[in-house]
Amino acid sequence: MMKQIITLLAVIGMILITGCKKDSVSPPSVAEEDYSFPASAKFAVTLYSNQTNYKVGDNFDVKIVFYNLQDVFGAAVEFLFDSSFIQITDSSKILLGPYFKTGDSTLSLRNVEQSGRASIAISYIKGSGLTSSGSGVVVKLRCKARKNGSTTFSINGNKLEIRKSDGSYINNFSGLLKENFTVSIQ
Repeated sequence: MMKQIITLLAVIGMILITGCKKDSVSPPSVAEEDYSFPASAKFAVTLYSNQTNYKVGDNFDVKIVFYNLQDVFGAAVEFLFDSSFIQITDSSKILLGPYFKTGDSTLSLRNVEQSGRASIAISYIKGSGLTSSGSGVVVKLRCKARKNGSTTFSINGNKLEIRKSDGSYINNFSGLLKENFTVSIQ
């Protein structure tokens, strides 16, 4: 009898060890942010969205893209929009893009949004020795289409600054293209 109990316990133990496996639990999927933009050889600051047509109530992103800039230590950009057509849904939803090295603690981002105008300043901390070069999305703004019509997001050239770590403007700053973005809302 004792031999049968030991055999039974051994069989149950083997079944538990080999027959029961824990279901793998995958974490809930988190939508990855889209920081894509079209390639270009131009030397520019561009406002870009994946589409140009939206419906009233649609949410969409507008990206500020730097194209082919060198030795960027910091930037300040003000852009204008018609707030009767477009709403920045939440100024805390201005997302830092990958152009600047976002994992570094020496980065600071400031943003101010008023009706029809948004200002963004970003820079590395002085003395960090860091700069960014090339092309990429600097920030992404969460927007909402409010009414039918067409409107333009425009870069305020008088309030655009892109500087090197010594405080001077980046090379060829005066030749920098400033490209706006027009959206149609239906």
